[in-house]
Amino acid sequence: MPPSFTQRVLAATAALLGACQGPAPAPSPEEARALPAAVAQGTELLRQLRARRPSAGVDGVVAELVDGARSEPPSPRTAEALTLAVDLLLARRALQGGAEDLARADEVLQLAARDPDLARACVALRRRAEETAPGDPLARGALATRCPWLVPAPAPAPRAEPSRPLGAFRRVVVDPGHGGSDPGAVGPTGLHEAAVNLDVARRVAERLATQHGVQVVLSRDRNVYVSLEDRIAQANDARADLFLSIHCNATTNPASHGLSVWVLDTTSDRVAARVTAREGEFLTEDALGSDLPRILADLRLSQHGQRSYALAGVVQRALLHDVRLFHPDAEDQGVRPARFHVLVSARMPAVLVELSFISNPTEEQRLRTDRYRDLLASAVARAVGTFR
Repeated sequence: MPPSFTQRVLAATAALLGACQGPAPAPSPEEARALPAAVAQGTELLRQLRARRPSAGVDGVVAELVDGARSEPPSPRTAEALTLAVDLLLARRALQGGAEDLARADEVLQLAARDPDLARACVALRRRAEETAPGDPLARGALATRCPWLVPAPAPAPRAEPSRPLGAFRRVVVDPGHGGSDPGAVGPTGLHEAAVNLDVARRVAERLATQHGVQVVLSRDRNVYVSLEDRIAQANDARADLFLSIHCNATTNPASHGLSVWVLDTTSDRVAARVTAREGEFLTEDALGSDLPRILADLRLSQHGQRSYALAGVVQRALLHDVRLFHPDAEDQGVRPARFHVLVSARMPAVLVELSFISNPTEEQRLRTDRYRDLLASAVARAVGTFR
């Protein structure tokens, strides 16, 4: 029985890691002939797919391209093979719309990214992913963020006249919830929400700055306690265009799972009350005085409130799209209203992202991994950075 695609990828990864430890052996004559043959066959298949003619044999050719690339030392030829493998998968996705092809294309990108000697190939693949999916912006965005730790995004070319920012927000305060003496929620195996919030917030901030030209301020950049008043005061003093608070969700029901984004509203339901009480940020009418209904109504109906709702929807859709590529069971918890302290006090659009349920054993394990944190950060940054 031939090895599965996962087994071939694992074997390719082992070979690439071995290449870092010493010179790779020269390919045999048979291997040397196999890669050009796979490239020729893949090029013909790609031509048929781009002509919108369904073609069989894509999976086999992709496997041959990946196996051939990992059997040789990194070179322009191996970069061409990996690039063609990504092209084939994205072309078939454009024709058939399957999520599996996008996930496998991402695996090829990661295969190139694991070996520093393949940095050039990684960049070529990242750019090709952008070019190959012009009608699939979410797929293009998800794949284009691969390999950021190897090669920084190229600086924009200078212009004689200042250009308009790509997105609506030029200065954003990213707020990692909890910290220091306040660990936030704690997962079943001891993962602290505060640590996850900080790590994902840093990844969001890096992507907003490097990929979207946004000025970013972190309300805390290490494991320290910062009061709720000080967090929002930083945003107000910085005259930020957006306040983005990062949290993990938690309930007493370990089966609860999914993603949600919260905004300010007057209609806090029982679920919102429980979540905000857990965060230590829930405000009652007594806490804000008798003018609370008027203040909340004014904010909700103001431009800030409307933009908060619009942005929350964009962030929620981006999170669901990217996470469901790898975890189709991710539940849409929706855009929800609540009276968070930081949202009430912000003088700019403000949203609070609940990344996943740290109280759910499966989602806690996902939140422990770099891959899942990267997935969440990329989706949030792309949604915020391109929002208009």
